[in-house]
Amino acid sequence: MRQGLHQRDWNNKDRVKKHDRNIRHARTQTSAVSEHAHNSGHYPLWDEVKFIDRDPHWYTHRVKEAIHIRLHPNSINRNRGIEITEAWMQHDQETQQQESCERADR
Repeated sequence: MRQGLHQRDWNNKDRVKKHDRNIRHARTQTSAVSEHAHNSGHYPLWDEVKFIDRDPHWYTHRVKEAIHIRLHPNSINRNRGIEITEAWMQHDQETQQQESCERADR
């Protein structure tokens, strides 16, 4: 299971604890992670959680979050994040394709 970006500057351990607590208490109305776990029977392997990005600047953080959500439409996010221009999405998708090709060439 992949953990996403977060709006507050909590450390990673606190985020994992919060999600774990939400699952244990079946807080499916306020937690997409808990809802996913209870609806699918897929419970996170907390020791294997990897954070995909982190940014201390509020706006940059929100833009990155919105880009990640759009690049991974089958995620458990309940919303699409802030509105961003499609030009940013096209640039980010091209960058990801380039990086993918470079990794394949190695």
